[in-house]
Amino acid sequence: MQSALPVVRALASRTTRVQRAQRRSVASKTTTLAFNSNLSVSSLKNSSKRLYHTSNVSRGFQDTPVGFRRRAEAGQPVGAHLIPMINKLQEIFAMVGTEIDLPQLVVVGSQSSGKSSVLENLVGRDFLPRGSGIVTRRPLILQLNRTDPGAPEYAEFMHKPGVKLSNFEQVRQEIDAETDRKAGKNKGVSNDPILLRIYSPNVLNLTLVDTPGITRIPVGDQPVDIEQQIREMIYQYISKPNAIILAVTAANQDLSTSDALKIAREVDPDGSRTIGVLTKLDLMDKGTDASGILLGRHLPLSNGWIGIVNRSQQDINQRKSIQDALSAESDFFSHHPNYRNLTDRTGTGVLGERCSKLLTDHIKKTLPKLRSQISEMIKRRRAELEAYGEPIVLDNAAAKGWQMLQILNNFSQDFRAAIEGSNTADFDTKELNGGARIRYIFSESFAKSLNELKSTSGLSTSDIRTAIRNAAGPKPALFVPEKAFEQLVKRQIELLRDPALLCVDQVHAELLRIVASLDAKDLSRFPKLRERIVDVGTSVLKRSLKETTKMIDTLIKLELSWINTSHPDFTAVNILMQQQVPPSQDHQDDYRATQTQQNTRNTEESGGGIFAALFGGGKKPEPAPAPAPPTPKLPSGSRWNEPPPTIRIDDTQITEREKQQINLIKGVLDSYFNIVKKNLQDYVVKAVMLSLVNYIKENLQRELVAALYKEDLYSDLLFESEDISVKRRVAREELEALQK
Repeated sequence: MQSALPVVRALASRTTRVQRAQRRSVASKTTTLAFNSNLSVSSLKNSSKRLYHTSNVSRGFQDTPVGFRRRAEAGQPVGAHLIPMINKLQEIFAMVGTEIDLPQLVVVGSQSSGKSSVLENLVGRDFLPRGSGIVTRRPLILQLNRTDPGAPEYAEFMHKPGVKLSNFEQVRQEIDAETDRKAGKNKGVSNDPILLRIYSPNVLNLTLVDTPGITRIPVGDQPVDIEQQIREMIYQYISKPNAIILAVTAANQDLSTSDALKIAREVDPDGSRTIGVLTKLDLMDKGTDASGILLGRHLPLSNGWIGIVNRSQQDINQRKSIQDALSAESDFFSHHPNYRNLTDRTGTGVLGERCSKLLTDHIKKTLPKLRSQISEMIKRRRAELEAYGEPIVLDNAAAKGWQMLQILNNFSQDFRAAIEGSNTADFDTKELNGGARIRYIFSESFAKSLNELKSTSGLSTSDIRTAIRNAAGPKPALFVPEKAFEQLVKRQIELLRDPALLCVDQVHAELLRIVASLDAKDLSRFPKLRERIVDVGTSVLKRSLKETTKMIDTLIKLELSWINTSHPDFTAVNILMQQQVPPSQDHQDDYRATQTQQNTRNTEESGGGIFAALFGGGKKPEPAPAPAPPTPKLPSGSRWNEPPPTIRIDDTQITEREKQQINLIKGVLDSYFNIVKKNLQDYVVKAVMLSLVNYIKENLQRELVAALYKEDLYSDLLFESEDISVKRRVAREELEALQK
């Protein structure tokens, strides 16, 4: 198999050498002309321009079949050696299965425009299928390779390597047979190309793609959208920037309706890579000619127009040879009054030279990019081959054990690197992954969930009033009972449990994703081992999840176990001092009498907590027991006004004092709830890192070795499928073809 990178290097090096030689040769010959003929400066410039043409004419390279062959024998345009090298690259890329935009000529035209005749004239042989309707039903990639003078002519198909066909009638039959194999026998089409190489001393080095003729009416097995399918097939080739388009149009039709020109302009609006080919010039109406088009006066193209004469259907039926057809073409142009002075724009020989020169120039421009593309392909193939690793000796237990340890160690290290972000080779610039996603869960998802919870979330005014009255018991509340505050704040702390557990679940899911998606070195070739590694990692994470959930539950219980109203960040004192709630009118006398006395008592004696300490409230001094009043007796027939089974507070009847109490409760709830949120935001993250993330990061390798590093498991877990072996061999062959 040829190597691609050396071919490209040779292309670049040889192109440079030829260009230097060409400049030296032109300078030398120009100087000789100046000294020998005493030419003026303007004559010197004109002589330089005519030099190439003069040398060809002096050798007898006229537009005749003999002149066409002499060009091939004596030499081609400078740089024509590049085309065979591009052909080799095309074969290599076809074997590798990679599509690279290589420079090539693409022939397009409608049915019966003379495309096949153009190609056969360039080759000098009858080898293309003939018939009515659509004949070319698959793209034909035609590589023309010039051989040494006297060498035999033969053709070779890529799908039949090594089979040389010197009988070109067999070439025609093989094209028909191969077309039928892919496209069927009833006019169907296929975009799968046929690659044909022709070796001959009578051709110019060229690479052409013959596309199916554009048709509009479906026949046979053709689908109703046959025109659209053929156009898309042609677009596949001509839309590539390195494609040079040969737009073939019959001269005896209106050029403004030319399908070839229309489709070429859609992808090449400025015409910089389009050559116009006018066929059937001999069939134009008498009194008309195409000289205006060939001279660029009508429908000008950057690369100009070339006029040729095809064999007619009668010539084909009478088996007129290509050589005779080329002679007839030369006679037609040399004797036609309007074409005999357009020798640089007419004839098959001129078309071949123009195509060869354009293709060569295009190759020179694409060499740097082509080299970088091949280097990138080598890099990908090398990485693919490394992923497949070296085959394991099945009867060597020590080798299997070493391989098993290597894979387990590599997986553990890659897992750690994915979490820590230390694997610089796999940095992704499009999205977060690994440890960065875990950080996002902590700093964005979990933090946002906590911040969305407010101290009064799910807590209504009725709930607060009910809590205050229930905490006060049968006596009217002199101050806000601290039990009401504790009951309400514990209820709100419970709301923080779900976001904390959700954070644990999200981190656990992310770690599972890393384990399942990690593609450690050599692991892809052993599917059973990969499955077991994922199972072990999942099991470790499941145990860690259980422990982490318990730890989160403990953190919530810690916050519920003691409401620390002495916390330095608890601002309830300021809130209470700002919003002191005076006692009701019934208790004002008692309030004044006991204010001074209660401020000196211990909080524990009063039983009122922080609220009683600030307001001096608490238990009132119990008066001396008074004589019990006589028990009243109900009148005969009276009944008690029994309370309803469920008593709810009426929110429409809120006193001013109750409003102040509610605001006071909300203020202290908010202060303490924020303290708890801050504590949990810190400790939940630490708990998750300790018992989930860091645990599996530090213990995964030990768990894997304990579960899988067993000699009786080697054969089963390290079994490599035949598919992997084939892929390794193909990757190695492709790498050898591409690299030095």
